[in-house]
Amino acid sequence: MSNTSRPLGKTAPFLGVFLTTLIFLASGASAATCPTDGSGYDYSETVTGDTRTITYTACPNHAWKVINPNEAQYDGTQTISIPAYPKIQNDGATGVSTTSKRTMDLTAKGGVVGIFFSAAALYSPYGGGKYGQVTGFDNSATNAEGDTFDSCGCHSSQGSNSYHCHSAPTCLLQQLGQAANAHSPQIGWASDGFPLYGAYGKGGVEMKTCTVTGGKFGTDVCTNDGGGYYGELAGVDSYKFRYYIQGPVCSDSCANPIEDLPGADYHPHSPTGFYGCCPSGVTCSLAVAACTGTPADGYVSGFTPVAKTKLSTFCDACYSSGQGGSSVTTGSGCSAKSAGFTLATCPADGTGVNADSPSLKNAAATLTGAAIILNIAMAVCVAMM
Repeated sequence: MSNTSRPLGKTAPFLGVFLTTLIFLASGASAATCPTDGSGYDYSETVTGDTRTITYTACPNHAWKVINPNEAQYDGTQTISIPAYPKIQNDGATGVSTTSKRTMDLTAKGGVVGIFFSAAALYSPYGGGKYGQVTGFDNSATNAEGDTFDSCGCHSSQGSNSYHCHSAPTCLLQQLGQAANAHSPQIGWASDGFPLYGAYGKGGVEMKTCTVTGGKFGTDVCTNDGGGYYGELAGVDSYKFRYYIQGPVCSDSCANPIEDLPGADYHPHSPTGFYGCCPSGVTCSLAVAACTGTPADGYVSGFTPVAKTKLSTFCDACYSSGQGGSSVTTGSGCSAKSAGFTLATCPADGTGVNADSPSLKNAAATLTGAAIILNIAMAVCVAMM
């Protein structure tokens, strides 16, 4: 449109406000971008009475990559509180066996529902209103957005403090020593106070729901339909219940997006519901339901909770393929760029473990959020000319 039909004097004030707003948004005025070398990472825990308090920066301890196109941003230290002595609302395997027994439905819940030791957040399989309430693998975040998960298995959503994982965090699993044919290491906490593990359960079994395996919940090595497993595991932990991030991942850490992600047989890849409750006297973050009546202990007799310690920067992440080439700095604690790693659970023949990996879809173009905003601004400017 020419200036004779739309006088510049009327357009300019609106255009100025519009561009100022866009520049403000593009600059991320209320948040900072996480360092790409892992040096922005911080994580600590304290256990006081019945409460475990976790403080973290929401910046991972490894390289990351923008693919979807949101940057990992943070706006200061975050703090959440979870039960140090987690409770189950209903005792025994039958009390956590079905979705009707869950205390928190995550099938339509976005945002943080747990925290990994790498300071990345745990998100449920829900990918947002675009895909709707999760009814199965087909509309899960892993299937819909797996081609935007970076080499460590995670990505960011809009806004700050949102670097998160819907499936196995491969860099964290490698750092904590995931081995083939072995129970996965603990990798974080669910918001109801129960531990999170990788894809392997008792005896190194690849965890799947009992619905998929045909096993009996509470007896066989399989999970309920929410990804939870009931039973004491001597030598693993002192809890009676725990969650698994289901689906083995065979990862060459230099691939962005990650090359291999679990398919439908391992759904849900992150919990679709929680079964713990918030005990009386504990302040629980993240909307954990309060216990009612007389809940059962979620831990064995003689249990004493221990605070986990901060990890070092994961220097074996493939920095060369990270955001902007991810240079390694003195502040990161890494002396040089890594050539990457191959997760120990990868088959020796290099075939991978998940032929139907959703991450092999066409990768999304890499754009930063700022670039998209500025592109919109330019388009509007042209329209006003």
